[in-house]
Amino acid sequence: MSRRRAPATGLAAAAALALGLAGCAAPRLSPVEQLARSQRAGGETASRFDDPTTAATLYGRAARTAAEGDRPRLAADAACREGLARLAAGEASRALAPLARAAALARDAGDRPLAARAQLGLARARQAAGLPGVAEALGEARTLAGDADPVAAALAEVGLGALAATPADAEVRFTAAQRLAGESPEVAGPLALNRARRAERAGDPAAARAAYLAALGPLGNTGDRRALLSALRAAARLADQDPTGAAEAAALRRRADEVAAGLARPTVP
Repeated sequence: MSRRRAPATGLAAAAALALGLAGCAAPRLSPVEQLARSQRAGGETASRFDDPTTAATLYGRAARTAAEGDRPRLAADAACREGLARLAAGEASRALAPLARAAALARDAGDRPLAARAQLGLARARQAAGLPGVAEALGEARTLAGDADPVAAALAEVGLGALAATPADAEVRFTAAQRLAGESPEVAGPLALNRARRAERAGDPAAARAAYLAALGPLGNTGDRRALLSALRAAARLADQDPTGAAEAAALRRRADEVAAGLARPTVP
């Protein structure tokens, strides 16, 4: 008569205990961090609904909540988002403080890619506000990005190329940006736009027009409506100079009017 094998109760109990301990060890968010993340999620929703002013307000709340709860990385991320939303809303002067704060917090937290992104935003805000220090912020962004964030590094190169004293120096920067992340729409749009502006200043309207047109797709994909509007209007102006470009110019102006109307749309108070 064969003996019945007893169930492996000891092994099952050990497995259950291990699972229970794993559950206990899982990190739990503090109430403060949960609130900050919820506020940040609200900002993301407002951004998706094309309301940068409301998004900036919610991101600002998230940044303050995270800072009060001693969550510097989260505070830096939310402050960076706040500054970029202020830029999208055309409030460059109000973008300066959150972007500078984000850069400092991210650097102190050891998050160099986030600090680089904040410095890029700070450069844009200073330029839009007519303030000095644009090149310094771009140079800091390039250093911080290093090899960790090729897109941020490429955007810094594009910005430095736009500020370069000579066309040759500009092209060195633009080529570096192309090599780093030229296939990314985030880089391709600004790169084509700045090459177009350089070509137009150099008296080459055909090359400028082609580059403006090349910028439209990437700029539209990344949602940079102010840059997109600038490229549309410039491309339309150059198409007008071509005897065969009347239809193209009219189509570009219609699209520019649609983008301008979206920028002027009132936001949620």
